[in-house]
Amino acid sequence: MRTGRPDPGDQRRGGRRRRRWAIRLAAGVVLLGVAAAGGLAVTWAMHPFPESRLERWDRTRTVTASDGTPLLQLVGRDEQWRTPLPLASQSPWLAAATVAVEDRRFREHHGVDPWAVVRAAWQNLTAGRVVSGASTLSMQVCRMMDDRPRTLESKAIEAFRALQLERLRSKDQILEHYLNVAPYGGNVRGAAAAARRY
Repeated sequence: MRTGRPDPGDQRRGGRRRRRWAIRLAAGVVLLGVAAAGGLAVTWAMHPFPESRLERWDRTRTVTASDGTPLLQLVGRDEQWRTPLPLASQSPWLAAATVAVEDRRFREHHGVDPWAVVRAAWQNLTAGRVVSGASTLSMQVCRMMDDRPRTLESKAIEAFRALQLERLRSKDQILEHYLNVAPYGGNVRGAAAAARRY
């Protein structure tokens, strides 16, 4: 005959069942993580970062007078104005402003900013369209390196390449590269070329 009190045997069985499910769930998460890490390691080994593409951009050729005054400038084969400069020769205010606007956590992440990804995903879902991106400076360098269209597949490739890039280059080298190849309107690439052209 059943009374209003819970049966201790039922409670123990329910507790054991919940523990088994929790253990299975934890084991599944661990296995999924191991499989993802293994897949990333294999992909990393099979698709090394194409460093030669980082240097593929032509620079603007300049003929100068003996005092250094530019007399003639010629664009590269891709018809882009590009005058790369070392980061140390560029304004620290420009570098700080670029990081503040483009990638606030640039110095903290390893190529992909997980908080920016969550924020962008939430904003895009609630708006029902793409209103925000999560590209880091490293991801943008990788996008410019390959001139990919802006799709989810491209974003995934850029994220993977950005993780690789961060293992090969320092933060300052990545920032320097960005400041030298980022579009500044029309066919002007890089801050130095923009300063000279405008």
